[in-house]
Amino acid sequence: MSLLLPQEIIDLIIDHLHDEPATLNACCGVSKSWLQRARKHLFVRIKFSPLGRHVKQWKETFPDPTNSPAHETRTLSISHPMLITAAYVDTLLTFGCVVNLDVNTDFLNGQSASLVPLLGFSPAIRSLRLTFVSLPNSEIFNLACSFPLLDDLALICRAHRHRHVAWKGPSTSPRFTGSLELCLMEGIYPTSLLLLDLPNGLHFTTISVLWLSDHDIGSTMNLVSRCSDTLESLEITNHLSGVLLSMLVLDEL
Repeated sequence: MSLLLPQEIIDLIIDHLHDEPATLNACCGVSKSWLQRARKHLFVRIKFSPLGRHVKQWKETFPDPTNSPAHETRTLSISHPMLITAAYVDTLLTFGCVVNLDVNTDFLNGQSASLVPLLGFSPAIRSLRLTFVSLPNSEIFNLACSFPLLDDLALICRAHRHRHVAWKGPSTSPRFTGSLELCLMEGIYPTSLLLLDLPNGLHFTTISVLWLSDHDIGSTMNLVSRCSDTLESLEITNHLSGVLLSMLVLDEL
């Protein structure tokens, strides 16, 4: 004889198991009535890596976008988006409630990525993390500024040849009221100039930077000065030879 639980109790159990995806999957396998209620937890974090194969699997599993759990996803991770075709874009557009976007555009088979198809695909995004080897700064900042609610920005460049090209800034930009992380192997100076030039200013509460050259010290001080009314935390990873110098700068800040 099966045990019938009130729907309110089932909801409480599912909410309690939200950090146990394996257990939730097992429960949904035993009782399909749990599946619809558990979707908000089962699909809250989705990772497409590599993008092409996983998007194809997603489309095969959920051919009807109106019945897709994509609207339950809050964190979307995309790895190696080498050639984002129209079919991929159509699928990504169904993830319209994504709040956290994590994109890894490292090289794969000698090809580089383009961020253009991702522009503004989810207006709800508040956190953007980009890990890359070579991307033009114009694409990086066009993507960031296409999300009007963006608070948190993390840029991680693993190469010494970051592509700096001329960029005409937008007429508006996010307010950036969360955290800023800059870990750029060529230093933060060029990127900081673009940040400081954004029309709506900077209002970060947390800044985390990697120091690789003397230019990074001045760039950090400029960022801190611009966020002086809101900044609560400053974290510096120092790879300079003069540790005492970084301590003095921190003391001045």
